[in-house]
Amino acid sequence: MIHTKTGVLLSAGALVALAAGDNVLMNRCDRYPTGANPNERILNASNVNVASFGKLYGYYVDGAVYAQPLYRDGVLYVATMNDKVYAFDASKPGPPRWVRDLTNELAGVTPVPVSDITHRNDLNIVGNVGILGTPAIDEERSAILLVARTKENGRYVERLHRLDLGSGKDQLPPATIEASVKSASKDAVNGELRFDPRAGNQRPALAIAKGKVWIAWASHEDIEPYHGWVMAYDIATLQQAGAFCVTPDGPEGGIWQSGRGPAVDAEGNVYYETGNGAWDGQRNFGMSVIKLAAGDGGLTVEDYFTPHDWAALNDRDADLGSTGPLLIPGTHLLLCGDKKGVLFLLDSRRLGKITPDDRGMLQTVEVNGGRDLAGPVYWDGPAGPTIYLWTETDFLKGFHFDGQALTAVPFAKGSAASHGSPGGALTVSSDGKKAGTGVVWGTVTTGKSADHGNAAGVLYAFDAESLKELWNSEAKPERDRLGTLVKFVPPTVANGRVYVPNYDNAVVVYGVL
Repeated sequence: MIHTKTGVLLSAGALVALAAGDNVLMNRCDRYPTGANPNERILNASNVNVASFGKLYGYYVDGAVYAQPLYRDGVLYVATMNDKVYAFDASKPGPPRWVRDLTNELAGVTPVPVSDITHRNDLNIVGNVGILGTPAIDEERSAILLVARTKENGRYVERLHRLDLGSGKDQLPPATIEASVKSASKDAVNGELRFDPRAGNQRPALAIAKGKVWIAWASHEDIEPYHGWVMAYDIATLQQAGAFCVTPDGPEGGIWQSGRGPAVDAEGNVYYETGNGAWDGQRNFGMSVIKLAAGDGGLTVEDYFTPHDWAALNDRDADLGSTGPLLIPGTHLLLCGDKKGVLFLLDSRRLGKITPDDRGMLQTVEVNGGRDLAGPVYWDGPAGPTIYLWTETDFLKGFHFDGQALTAVPFAKGSAASHGSPGGALTVSSDGKKAGTGVVWGTVTTGKSADHGNAAGVLYAFDAESLKELWNSEAKPERDRLGTLVKFVPPTVANGRVYVPNYDNAVVVYGVL
């Protein structure tokens, strides 16, 4: 046994785990995205309790943190809504290794005040809009890719940066994001629709597939006119490889997915869920699950699924795309969710397009707990593959998966209820499939809805096998309190630490005391 400088007693096994590295390179851990870290060898269901687990310290930053913090080889990378990026030594408190400021106030370059767009400061986003979508780390180039939004002497700009992980400097000149398509939309000019960097809300996490970084956009508060967009950029050059507008001939079609990234299959196809918007199944794909591929001709829709009642769902603002798809590992099945609180399975090889009976839906599970926002996570544990979900007015629930379908009835549910938006943003940590090591982590509000404005938050930990509550940050609030919740951001769990950003300009770090 060895004592560290902080007085924590570590076994030889724990030291090996700390040294081995346990990387979280993208939102929700992987390309599926499962939201699971199966390489956590320190935290487990026996040592996460109020006596031995709690808040260790915090990293303080300039701006709210909407992007999930990422982890690589002992360094935590944090991006803020004030367009700043930080690299911290993830094992101890202290100042950052480096800070990159993508603004220049003296030159008139600032983050975008959300009130410039919404004319209010108490809606979905409070404060500035800088780096919103979770970045992605490219290990091959030792780089972090992100989209920064700035206001530059009255002009609104979005740029794709490729920053060096060791220094925070640009490895290449950033790419200014621009795109246009032929259009019959009312807001087209001379038959051309241009991407609007002021209106385009880059909420979904970035994803990497076959040497390209994928980026998607929605709107702010459904302020018209707006259109959903997807763009892909070559990581090696930052040259645009293609741009796709969800609704080139009609309105809306935003891709927001409550901040989740897309699912990426083994062939490099990328899957998104779209929100309310125009649909014709040819050029316009609102209210759909779409399968996109990047080729020499740009981005193409390879397949899609649209519910038969898409128009009625539009009328009710019942987005199909309130959460992103999860590609269940080892299968071709996509697990999707919507604002009705329904989970449904699709075959990624044959999404089903549109039919009167929605035959593309292989299974539907009505969760009956309000909207599905932050979405499901997956763990292949001792009892086999399991899906966890915590919708906005419900308890955390677990569903077993037999390789073809979910159990219609949850095998267990947690003891703590979510009392409003956004429900639980989840992460699962475990040491592989070992019994007793699985922990489901989730953040919710302490009791009020945060649909608009801010609310206090709480972090929970549950035994992944039984959903018995192990710990929560309000059990000993003077030591462990989280602070103001940031919606849709799941905890980042790596090497015995749980990193959770709050709206109070900090990332709170929890671990074994």
